Amino acid sequence: MKQYFLILFSVFLVFFSSCKEKSIAPINLELEKDFYPLEVDRTWVYLTDSVVFNKQLSTVDTLKGFVKETITDKFVTTGDIDLYIIERSFKRTPADQWSVTDIYSASFIDNKATRTEENLRFVKLLIPTSLGQKWDGNQFFDESIIVNVGGESIEVYKNWDSEVIAIESIVNIYGVQYENCTEIILADSENSIEKRYVKEIYSKGVGLISKEMVVLCTQNGDTSIEILDRAEEGFVLSQSLVEYY
Repeated sequence: MKQYFLILFSVFLVFFSSCKEKSIAPINLELEKDFYPLEVDRTWVYLTDSVVFNKQLSTVDTLKGFVKETITDKFVTTGDIDLYIIERSFKRTPADQWSVTDIYSASFIDNKATRTEENLRFVKLLIPTSLGQKWDGNQFFDESIIVNVGGESIEVYKNWDSEVIAIESIVNIYGVQYENCTEIILADSENSIEKRYVKEIYSKGVGLISKEMVVLCTQNGDTSIEILDRAEEGFVLSQSLVEYY
């Protein structure tokens, strides 16, 4: 009987050890970084559509066009971090010439995929990503900073809180199917006079494929009317990938 239990115990140990080994398979961080690919000469072209509200002028301005982002250079900072320079260009129609509008940058700082726009550094992703993962995407600056939007002063980044809401999803954009996508909510707050909603989708091996941004303010607190229909300040922006190489 003692020999029987020894054999059974040995089998249990072998089984437990094999299960334990399988459960702690290492994650290849370099492959995970493919959600946020950084490489000189890599280019993305997006179709954009924006609406800007101006209370003082009682106007609503719309703008459609194309945005191109190209990684033009790479530097190594004093902290031994690879910093990639992004040239951002705009044109209204396919026939127009590209006009450079901004110079941004991007990098990986530890496990953080960062991007600097208008001197504000955002944490776009944490590597590796996981469902339900949360972080402060605006940790490098004061989220109460005032931004000029259409001549109005707005706290654009108030109440932002990043969270992964979907992983390994399939997303279709203009007839192109992108697989293994990570969907992130960067902001989702609303009351009777304000709304902040920001969502970004990244596809592995491609990068950012879609962005939706809604920042609205109003003094009309009638919640029976959609805030978009009573907005006095702010903007709505959509950005969708049409080409990358």
